[in-house]
Amino acid sequence: MDHIVSFSVLVEWVLRIYSWVHIAAFIMSWINADPNNQIVYWINRLTLPMWNWVRFRLPDKFTAFAPIVALLLVIYGEIALPGIIRSLGALTIGDMGLNDGAVNVVLYIIFGALYITSSIIWFVLILSVLWFVFALVNPPLNNPIIRAIWFLLDPLLTPIQRYLPRSKIDFSPLVLALMAFLLRSLVTRLMFPVQSGFLI
Repeated sequence: MDHIVSFSVLVEWVLRIYSWVHIAAFIMSWINADPNNQIVYWINRLTLPMWNWVRFRLPDKFTAFAPIVALLLVIYGEIALPGIIRSLGALTIGDMGLNDGAVNVVLYIIFGALYITSSIIWFVLILSVLWFVFALVNPPLNNPIIRAIWFLLDPLLTPIQRYLPRSKIDFSPLVLALMAFLLRSLVTRLMFPVQSGFLI
């Protein structure tokens, strides 16, 4: 069992490093880093194939989100895959019964999904607060970071704005942040019983 645990730890670290590579690539895409730089070249070479793979499988109007979806898939693997490997390993060598092994695998799959959901909601919450601050100072929309945040939040803010009274200050980002906070609290509560159910 020790070699199975060691392998699961190795997988976890590889995916964790790979997720940071994706974050670095995502940031470099914002600042238009020199593609001829060796570090930039290797980061792009490690991430662009997965971004393109995800992009081809998303609906056309969501292809711009391919880098974020790719990062979330890597993080999901980092959270769920090590536990699944340990569960299947214990099942294979007889340390865990079939029912317990199957339940454990399902729990890790659910926990990974809840973790990603919580991360997405937290991301939306942070961006909402940032957008509210940015809106107060009227930032230039030609800034790539500002434009990216607006592109991500606009589909969520537009429905809220329809129900808010008109005012000089747009409070829809704060309303979205509050909704995200409450929803994340609910998801977090769901994570605890799932995590406590892990057998290995």
